Amino acid sequence: MILLAAFGIAGLVSAKPTFVKKSEKQTEKKEAKFRLCGVLVTFYDSDNNPTGSQWFLTDTPTLSSCQAYQSFVQWNLTQGGYTITP
Repeated sequence: MILLAAFGIAGLVSAKPTFVKKSEKQTEKKEAKFRLCGVLVTFYDSDNNPTGSQWFLTDTPTLSSCQAYQSFVQWNLTQGGYTITP
């Protein structure tokens, strides 16, 4: 009976519960999720015939950063001499 009690107590002492620190849990939740953001540009000649198209892609964490990237692509094309029409 004493031997059985000793094994029981030894088992309880060696069984350590697993705890996750709050800081580790919070760090996992703060990871940013990136989403694909892109602009499809179709190029036309002077007679308004399509000559080709190109995707400009990036990963962005938010919608506002995606919109900023799209605006940058448009600005960059106008700086390159292209005319942008809606």
